[in-house]
Amino acid sequence: MRLFVIVEGQTEEAFVSQLLAPHLLSYGLYAYATIVGTPKRRGSAPLRKGGGDWPRWQRDIRRVLGEQRKADVRVTTLFDLYGLPSGFPGLAEHQPDRDTIRRCEKLEAALATAFADWRLIPYLQRHEFEALVLAALPSVRSLLDAEDDLAGVDALAQDIAGMAPEDIDDGRDTAPSKRLLAHVPSYRKTIHGPLAVGDVGLAALRARCPRLDGWLARLEALPTEPTR
Repeated sequence: MRLFVIVEGQTEEAFVSQLLAPHLLSYGLYAYATIVGTPKRRGSAPLRKGGGDWPRWQRDIRRVLGEQRKADVRVTTLFDLYGLPSGFPGLAEHQPDRDTIRRCEKLEAALATAFADWRLIPYLQRHEFEALVLAALPSVRSLLDAEDDLAGVDALAQDIAGMAPEDIDDGRDTAPSKRLLAHVPSYRKTIHGPLAVGDVGLAALRARCPRLDGWLARLEALPTEPTR
């Protein structure tokens, strides 16, 4: 079975190709990452940026579903709950919900309804990919050597002590990515993020991030599910 993972950017693409795909291969699932909203210049390869507005995301999801029509194909998403683009299905209705676990579930259901394709498995990371990086802070520390960066990692660890990574809020200044940048000025998402989560490994991430664990368990079970 083939699995297409639609992601927001290069960091998530690296996570899928370097960590998730090798893991899922042992379950008989071939996983491929594709960046949503990647613009393309006429006559050239796509620019490796990602992001953009919801119509571009919608177009790309429909394209993947349209190009991959077989029953042995599944499509899933790896999007951050924090910072979803305006127009995302259900966002206007559910954004005010302060229970972000419920908000994730409602938005995933709205995304599934919007595309009405049983092969689509929506997933939103609560609150963003950097929650996984916070679950791997010792590995982040090992990638740095400047004294102010090391002190920043230690201060960040104290700041979030006792908090589950996926519980860290989605405030404008306190979301996981904002905390990382505030404490560790040299942190670069596309460089340090994949290296840190790859170093700590999926087992450790799953132990600290139950929502991620539930998504991965669903993916692991896909090859055993009957096709419709």
